[in-house]
Amino acid sequence: MALYPGGNWLDRTAVGHRFFANFFCDLTQPISLSGVPNPLGARCAQFGMLFFALALAGFFWLVPAYFTRDSPAKRWVHRLGKWAFVSFVAVPLTPSERFGNVHAALSLVSGGFGIASAVLVVHALLCAERRALAALGAASLTVGTADIVLFAYHLGGVAPPPLIVPAAQKIAALLVGAWIAAVAAGLLFDGSALARQNEKTGDP
Repeated sequence: MALYPGGNWLDRTAVGHRFFANFFCDLTQPISLSGVPNPLGARCAQFGMLFFALALAGFFWLVPAYFTRDSPAKRWVHRLGKWAFVSFVAVPLTPSERFGNVHAALSLVSGGFGIASAVLVVHALLCAERRALAALGAASLTVGTADIVLFAYHLGGVAPPPLIVPAAQKIAALLVGAWIAAVAAGLLFDGSALARQNEKTGDP
């Protein structure tokens, strides 16, 4: 963010990064939306999003440790989470200024897989009476779904998307990050849950 020269879809003359006005993917543009070269910043942003993708993959793999032992959701969470990860990895590698609607399509596909898996996770957490984690997941799911709907609605329009679209993306990302951290912290401090997960996966 500190390296981004400037420009967003509402104001290409803006200087520097605007937290609620810029999409995350704006940072991956080799040429910023203001027309200034952004080689180092773009590479850092791509690595940052790839690390976030790895965090998502870890989340979808580990969160079933909280499910009830006989929950049928585990297999589908793993499958949908895997496809969400694979499609998300391609998003920062296909900046919209160079790849156009391919970037937007990959974002929607990744979001669709992620939301489908998150719905199953929230339901399974509720069944396991993990209400706090389920509530945080439901909040992430609500904001994330709203952002995807808004993004799809404004995709291909003549006018740029309104401020609420990139702002909702940032809020959703913060909520998802908090959800991932809460799940990871719970497993770190709850040895029995981690032991159950290792037993299920066959890991040592």
